[in-house]
Amino acid sequence: MAVLTLLALLVFFEVLLRPQMAFASDRVALMSLRDEWLQAAAGFGLRSTPRPREGFLDDYKAFTSRPSVHKLLLSDPGFASLASRANYAFSSLETDELRGDLGATQAASDFDSALSGMAARVGDYAQNQFDTLVTFFYFVGVGLVLTIVGFVILELRLRASSALEARNRALSRALIAAQEGERLRLSRELHDAVAQDLAAAKLYLGFGGSPESDKASRLLGRAIEEVRSICYGLRPAELDRLGISEAASRLCAEISRETGIEIRFVSEGMGNLDLEPETEINLYRILQEALANVKRHAEAKHVHIMLFGFGNYVELSVDDDGKGPGGTSPGLGRTGMEERARMIGGSFRFGFGPWGGSSLRVTAPTRRKGNA
Repeated sequence: MAVLTLLALLVFFEVLLRPQMAFASDRVALMSLRDEWLQAAAGFGLRSTPRPREGFLDDYKAFTSRPSVHKLLLSDPGFASLASRANYAFSSLETDELRGDLGATQAASDFDSALSGMAARVGDYAQNQFDTLVTFFYFVGVGLVLTIVGFVILELRLRASSALEARNRALSRALIAAQEGERLRLSRELHDAVAQDLAAAKLYLGFGGSPESDKASRLLGRAIEEVRSICYGLRPAELDRLGISEAASRLCAEISRETGIEIRFVSEGMGNLDLEPETEINLYRILQEALANVKRHAEAKHVHIMLFGFGNYVELSVDDDGKGPGGTSPGLGRTGMEERARMIGGSFRFGFGPWGGSSLRVTAPTRRKGNA
């Protein structure tokens, strides 16, 4: 702020004060020339006070060679006209004196009048310039104030928007975390209670030996498989027992078998990484949603998926040869994937892939085994 204030003062001095000081100096010099002229006229035989005219001539030439006077001659036609009249009168004065012409007195009067007019013109011009610059600075100041007010309002709105966005993200994360917790609870209850009870009922029916018992047993068997499938969808057992690589591999195999899409899954560098459970489940859900989008929208025949650990990062990539993003706006699925990537401190990128279809990249920080 201090630097900006200093710069503003320098601009104010250069644009407004320095020209005014130059105009004031020119006006003082012209008034001084008039006083000198009253004495120098004696050198032309027009005054009785002795004063060499050469000194006045040098002073007059020095005044007309000033940069500020030269600038004034170019910018103010009135001053230029008076200066031309003064030069002509002074030249006529010298010529008339050499010829002994009585017109020297008239030339001296014209010269004196021109000097007086130049002094007045400098004052008027300086005042006009000052008024113009003051008006200019006034509008500039008003514009700056309005700009600052606009920036302050914009900043407040951006902060309010950022705060609202942060609250929305916190709410989304809380909802996703609650959803995962509820899925885990339902999966355990279905597996430990419902599936076990169904398995026991099937076992008891097997002791009946009647055709009806066998049929009921087969129905219970299908129900048990369905419950286990639901449990897996809610929370894959491999994810908790074997980790993200095995769970992702099984998911890809199931989607490929279900849809006929050739899905190639590669996992590299994951053995040396120590992933948090939150990172694993969110990467799995992102992959799950990405494959669901491929199945529903991409019309792809091949999908290449890679889970790659490098340094202290893990990256999940999903590339297909389908019809690509097509410029569509993000839906709830893509928004959810992006939010899950943010939850684990990662980045999310979605666009056209190397095969002409869609490409998804999620990169998240993690730890290497053995590191604190």
